Amino acid sequence: MKLRRLRIEQLRQFRQPLEIDGFEPGLNLFTGANEAGKSSIVRAIRAAFFERHRSTMVEDLRPWGDSAAAPTVELEFDFADTTYRLSKTFLHRKRCELRAGSLRLEGVEAEDHLAQLLGFQFAGKGASKAEHWGIPGLLWIEQGSAHEVHEPVRFATDHLRTALQATLGEVASSGGDDILERVRAERALLLTAGSRPRGEYQKVIEDLQNASGRLAELDDQVEAYRQQVDTLAGLREQQRRDEAERPWEGYRAAQSQAEQALQAAAELQQQLARDRERLREQQGRLELLREQLAAFEQQQAELAARAKAQALAEQRHAVAEAREQQLKLEAEALARRYERAREALRLARQEDSRQALQRQLREAQARAADLAEAVAKAEAEHQRLVALRSEAATTQIAVRELELLRKQHGRLHDLELRRAAAATRVRYALEPGQAMQVDGEALSGQGERLLVAPAEWWVPGVGRLRIEPGGQDLGELARQHGEVRDEHAALLQRLGLASLQAAEARHQLHRQQLTEIGHADQTLHLLAPKGLDALRTERAAQAARMGEAQAALDRLPPPPPDSVPALAAAEDEHEQARRATEQSNSQLHSALQTLLVASSERDAARRECETLRAGLADPQRRQRLQQHGQSLVESRAEATALAARIEAREHQVQAARPDILRQDIERLRRSAEQAEKQYRERRDEIIRLESALQSAGAQGLEETRGEQAREVEALQRRHGELQRRAEALDFLLTRLEAHRGALTRRLQAPLQRHLDRYLQLLFPRASLLIDEQLSPGPLTRPGLRGPETGEFASLSFGAREQMGVISRLAYADLLQEAGRATLIILDDALVHSDEQRLGQMKRVLFDAAQRHQILLFTCHPAGWRDLGVAPRAIEALKAG
Repeated sequence: MKLRRLRIEQLRQFRQPLEIDGFEPGLNLFTGANEAGKSSIVRAIRAAFFERHRSTMVEDLRPWGDSAAAPTVELEFDFADTTYRLSKTFLHRKRCELRAGSLRLEGVEAEDHLAQLLGFQFAGKGASKAEHWGIPGLLWIEQGSAHEVHEPVRFATDHLRTALQATLGEVASSGGDDILERVRAERALLLTAGSRPRGEYQKVIEDLQNASGRLAELDDQVEAYRQQVDTLAGLREQQRRDEAERPWEGYRAAQSQAEQALQAAAELQQQLARDRERLREQQGRLELLREQLAAFEQQQAELAARAKAQALAEQRHAVAEAREQQLKLEAEALARRYERAREALRLARQEDSRQALQRQLREAQARAADLAEAVAKAEAEHQRLVALRSEAATTQIAVRELELLRKQHGRLHDLELRRAAAATRVRYALEPGQAMQVDGEALSGQGERLLVAPAEWWVPGVGRLRIEPGGQDLGELARQHGEVRDEHAALLQRLGLASLQAAEARHQLHRQQLTEIGHADQTLHLLAPKGLDALRTERAAQAARMGEAQAALDRLPPPPPDSVPALAAAEDEHEQARRATEQSNSQLHSALQTLLVASSERDAARRECETLRAGLADPQRRQRLQQHGQSLVESRAEATALAARIEAREHQVQAARPDILRQDIERLRRSAEQAEKQYRERRDEIIRLESALQSAGAQGLEETRGEQAREVEALQRRHGELQRRAEALDFLLTRLEAHRGALTRRLQAPLQRHLDRYLQLLFPRASLLIDEQLSPGPLTRPGLRGPETGEFASLSFGAREQMGVISRLAYADLLQEAGRATLIILDDALVHSDEQRLGQMKRVLFDAAQRHQILLFTCHPAGWRDLGVAPRAIEALKAG
């Protein structure tokens, strides 16, 4: 299918006719800004084919505010070596006509012929929808829907299968489908899609499980009954033995004996503890005596050490005293240097302040001159701004009144067009030299006159004719035209204007004046950002700063007679002198502290030596030394006797094992309690079992279990029958579907071949599978770690757009081989593709254009300059 010509009239923004001819057989690129009409052209083509001419669901075709419009689309296209001409009008004067050579069809008959020819259908009721569009719905991509492939393919699947009828016969045969559907239906009675049981099969399984559960419960009850009989006999025998032996009494007697032995061991442990305490006391006394004797020996050693320490302290004191005298002389010299540096720094700062004030005075004078000039300019610009605002006030027109003028003018133009449409047209052609008059106006030659009011025609030699136009609305239109014209003239008179053009000119002049006011306001803001008064205030403040700087200079003392060092050098010398003085004072202070410490240490050493010498010369010291030696001998003898007695008693306690005796007492106590408890619990258990066995014996468990076993056997047989049937149907369905799948793959081969052709231009070495419904499936392409496979839906939006366009081109190739219509329309497609992918897609489109006609509409003309075709701007088409 190849478009040759398209004409649109009174459709959306195309109130005036728009005609496009000279369509290329391959690529056709149409460009235009947003709302230029690209989508309206696509909508017109779709409406011409998809919408019934009598449909009431096409209000979107009507131009805004024009209730009398009759949207019209005329198409001329070639298909199968035949040229077709389609003309369709909607809403008003509804009509449809299709011509092809000698064939001429009208109305519904023409529309149905087109649907069969191109492979789509009409909605039975209401607006046309995607499920009716078939092949065109697949190949004509609407704005923003290039990434949606599966739904359009699903609605065109029957047409695609028909296009492959040569290989489709076995797969599409009704007999094969009937068998497959019957097997699937029979299997569905027994199994779900996931091969889980359902229906009667599921009920038999549940009944079998319930019956088997009940049988297992009865088996458990019978087994429990038999175990209870055996348990009762054993319990009775144990109870008889315990009544005869009474083992708990023997346990309590052994417990009493163990408690007596534990009491004896406790008394022995108390005696051992007392001996250990006395031994600790003797050992403490021995340690004290040893320390006292060692102290006497230590006093003599301390005297020698203190004498040596005294000599060292005298030496350190002499060294510290000499160091203190030396540092005192250095500190006095550095103090004199610091005073000289401080005076030099004072003079340097004074002269630096003088220079700074002089510099500040010069800067203030320059700034004051600049501010004076700025104030003058700002005042002049302020006067200009006031004048501009006064002029703008005289040219201002209210926006509401200007809009009203525009509406009235448009209404007048519309009424004039409608009067012209409803007026009576009189065409005349007079013989040479002949004339006639219309309302006193002479006419000759040939021409045409529109009559919107009664007119009198005078033909010489014939007579007079009075012609009154017969349009039904002509009088009403004339009345409306007069009213609107009067209102328009009154508004112009009130505004003091001659016409709408004069109002527009004054409005434009006012806008220019406002622009100049804005520029003047910006200039004034640049000259005085904070306002004219603030600028004047700043000028006065600058003058005050000049006075302050001059007064500060006058207050400074006169310069010194000698040269003054630079401020930085004076500050450096002052800082060095200060640091040296501080360091010297710190060293002198440290030397004084060292001298004081040395004096203190010397005096302390002298006192300690004198004290130790006096203590060693005391006569009572020798007597205490002899007494401590005698006491040490006596304490050693008593400690030896206590240690021997403690060792003997420890052996006795170890042999008695009191810890084991306590365990024996606890073990025997628990054994006695447990034996009595088991005796009582066994007696209660015997009574309970006797009652339970009497009750179970009256229920007939064996007979009930036999009946339940027969029910389970019957359900198992039925389960086996249904299981074998379900498995056979499942196996048969698997084989049939596998056979159909193989045939389907044969069916997909031609489509896969076309798809691979385009895919390699976009993704080299990639592959895209086609599912049974002929829709795109998983995409496999090389990755960093080998081939990577992903579902179509997991691709990015831009990649899905690209794959959607490629898939449609492959369908077009397939349909073309079958002799079907393959016009391709892309309305702002591939807008989400990056520069590299877009370049690859241009190669794809250029290749497809060798076989198909492609209409590409875009609002990004710069992105399609290298497509190899000349773009056609929608704006230029409308202007033409």
